[in-house]
Amino acid sequence: MRLTTLLFILLATLTNGADAWRTFTDKGGRKMEASVVKVEEGYAILKLRKNGREVEIHFDKLSDEDVEFLESHDPGEAAKDEPAEDEPETGRLYPRSKEEIRAAIREIKGRDRPDGISKAVHEATQQLNIFRYLCGVPYEVEADADMSAKAEDAAKACEKHGGLSHDLGHSTDKCNLAGGSGMVSSVAQYINDSGENNRERRGHRAWCLNPPMDKVGFGETDGGYSAMWCMESGGKSIRGSWAYPGKGLFPLEYMHGNAWSLYGAGVPKSADEVKVQVFKLSSRPDKPFAANADIPGSEIPVNYVSIASMHGINFEPEEPAKRGIYWVTVRGGGIRESYLVELY
Repeated sequence: MRLTTLLFILLATLTNGADAWRTFTDKGGRKMEASVVKVEEGYAILKLRKNGREVEIHFDKLSDEDVEFLESHDPGEAAKDEPAEDEPETGRLYPRSKEEIRAAIREIKGRDRPDGISKAVHEATQQLNIFRYLCGVPYEVEADADMSAKAEDAAKACEKHGGLSHDLGHSTDKCNLAGGSGMVSSVAQYINDSGENNRERRGHRAWCLNPPMDKVGFGETDGGYSAMWCMESGGKSIRGSWAYPGKGLFPLEYMHGNAWSLYGAGVPKSADEVKVQVFKLSSRPDKPFAANADIPGSEIPVNYVSIASMHGINFEPEEPAKRGIYWVTVRGGGIRESYLVELY
């Protein structure tokens, strides 16, 4: 009976393709309704029905019945990508497609762990490279054992001190520092860079996205302190600008907090010289808008603008980041920049 039921489900999925919804159950009993986008070795990419987001789910998180279903799934038929009309053409507005983004993230997560590097340090480095890829900077940063030892020393110094400080010696002045999280989850914490003490400069984020970074170190303590050796610039700089969230398509799951950043040449010394506008568009534009064009969308007030670390501008749209298409313009001083961001 179970085999018959499974074959019926599989047949229905093959018939309906990516729109065949199924209720998946994780090991904790939590349920989610989703369709199968793609099945890979050991994990699947599912599209959630409630919000359309695509998530990567590893088999060890799912019930045995769901794993059996996915392992029997025919990726050539049932795991189709989204319809072509939902995929914008790559180009100036959209530097990469959703499939290219998924493939790059899989490639980064599939990289071999170097000798002498712990699993946690390797995974933290993978997370860092994913953010760097999505934001438009080189994403071949390698974990370094010596830097990781120094980062661990910095984390231990903070634990002994009972708080975070860059003035404790022990490489604390060379590291991003975090409390209350492990080294892997600390990467998103640095990217978010929340707190009034970080709001103006958001230096943790800027160091994570520093284009010439080529090596990194991570360390942590059992007490919940972690550090990232970040002041390494042995790689090559890049031309042009980069941003968080990155230009073009950007997965909403990698959006943390509501502060956006734009980096590049020509950033003025004072935020008073800068005007930032953010528009939410009702549809994808065919081409970039002219500088004097009326933007066909609703303007979202920008409540806060500051000059960021590493030649950047931080700005906070009033509306919390959510799925949608946004047009950003930044003018003032030596910068004139316009770009599109589609959070999905």
